[in-house]
Amino acid sequence: MATLAERCMKVVEDVSPPPGSVPTTSLPLTFFDIQFLGSSPFQRLFFYEFPHPTSYFMQTTLPSLKTSLSLTLQRFFPFAGNLVFPAPPQIPYILYTQGDSVSFFVNESTADFSHLAGDHARHFQEFQLILPKLLPAIACKTSSGCIQKMPLMAIQVTLFPNQGISIGVGFCHVAGDGRTLAHFMKSWASIQQSQGDLTCLNNPLPDFSSRDLIEDP
Repeated sequence: MATLAERCMKVVEDVSPPPGSVPTTSLPLTFFDIQFLGSSPFQRLFFYEFPHPTSYFMQTTLPSLKTSLSLTLQRFFPFAGNLVFPAPPQIPYILYTQGDSVSFFVNESTADFSHLAGDHARHFQEFQLILPKLLPAIACKTSSGCIQKMPLMAIQVTLFPNQGISIGVGFCHVAGDGRTLAHFMKSWASIQQSQGDLTCLNNPLPDFSSRDLIEDP
């Protein structure tokens, strides 16, 4: 069986919401979010059969995946933003600035797709190279002092030529829980399947404007 080490990097880039579609927005953390400030990002893997060669993926599927992801981020824009740690006594908050993006990696692997996606026990180390890692926090100087900014999401698509595709997601728990991520992935899948038709979204879209209505007793 081929190993995951036998792969080459194809694409490393960033995907943002469509230009001008989302204004700069600051979101306070609720008491549901603050409890996860010290937790590590969680990761999810999704597998899809894809019996096509690399050339077809690069020319057809990859561009549409990026377009549909951009449209999805228009609705879930905080995921393209950053978790900001200002100087004390201010508390952290989520900030989306126009142009912010999600790190988007694309790999090609010669591993056995059926083995990785199968319904049997596998060692967790077999998945490490197809899961994205969030970039570390960086220090930034502002007019009010030094702050730290940490990205909230990273995505990696791994192609197994003529076998399948995996989509790995790294996600900061402060930005949402497992249900939130499932909502995001289902919305992305719907937009991808409909070739960019946003009217295909049946589930209610997230509402980030009413976060301050949650009272912390």
